[in-house]
Amino acid sequence: MGLSTMNILPLVIIFIINVFVQLFFFLNPVSSDIKSILRKSIKVDIVSPRNGEKVQGKISIQAVVNYPEDVNYIEFYIQEPGAQDRYEWKAYSPPYFWGGDGVKLDTTLFNDGPASAVAFCHPKDTQSPVEQNRVHFIIDNGKPKVKILSPADDAGVKGNVLIHVDASDRKGIKREAGIVAVYIYVDGSILQKLTKTPFVATWSTCLLALGPHSIRVVAEDTEGLTSTDNVLVNVVPTGSALSNRNLIKP
Repeated sequence: MGLSTMNILPLVIIFIINVFVQLFFFLNPVSSDIKSILRKSIKVDIVSPRNGEKVQGKISIQAVVNYPEDVNYIEFYIQEPGAQDRYEWKAYSPPYFWGGDGVKLDTTLFNDGPASAVAFCHPKDTQSPVEQNRVHFIIDNGKPKVKILSPADDAGVKGNVLIHVDASDRKGIKREAGIVAVYIYVDGSILQKLTKTPFVATWSTCLLALGPHSIRVVAEDTEGLTSTDNVLVNVVPTGSALSNRNLIKP
C-alpha cells in the first residue's frame, strides 16, 4: 500500500528543516556561548568513602563520572587530619580509584580526626571547565592521644630539660584500651622509652649546638596503633635574653 500525500508531507517538512539548520550552522560558525550550551555537562562524584562516614583500617577512594568517554583523567588529593592536600594520584581510565584499582589507603598511618578527599575531573575538551567533588569523612581507628605538655613549641631551653608528655588511649577496637609505651625522640634519635606514668624524661642540652632542635613523641597502644606530637625548641646560652623570656627551667 502506497503512502498518501498527507503521510509524506510531514517527512518532507522535517527533511527541509534539517537541511536549513545544517546549512545555517555551516554558513554561520557557532558562537562560543552556543558551543558551551551544546557541550555535555560532565559531573564527577566520589562514591567511596561517603560524606560524613566514619572509617577505619584500609579504605578505597573511588570516583565516578557520567561521561567517561569525554574525560582525560581524574586527579585525586587526600587531606589527612591537620594537613594540607597531598597524596596526589591521576587515574586515566575507569574505574577511577586513588592509587589504582584494588589499591587502598591505610588510615592507621594517619592520626584520628576529620579528613577529606577531592577529585578533579579534567575533560578532553580543554575549553570545558574542570569539575570537582570533595567529601569529608572521619578517621576513627581508636588511636591513642599524645601531647607534649612541656617544653612549649618555640621555647628557649638550656641545661637539663624535663620533657612532660600526656598520653591516653580512650578505647580499643580489637583489644582493651591502654598505652604500651611512649617513645621520646630528639633530632630523630631515641632519647627514652617510657612504659608507665608519669611520662617524663630528662634531656641534657649541655653538649648540643645552640639553635633549633626537634622533640618528637610517639605513643603506642595495645593494638600497636601510634600517634605522634612534635615541637621545635631553641637551645640558648645561659643568661641570654631569650632564655630569660621564654625558658623551660631544668
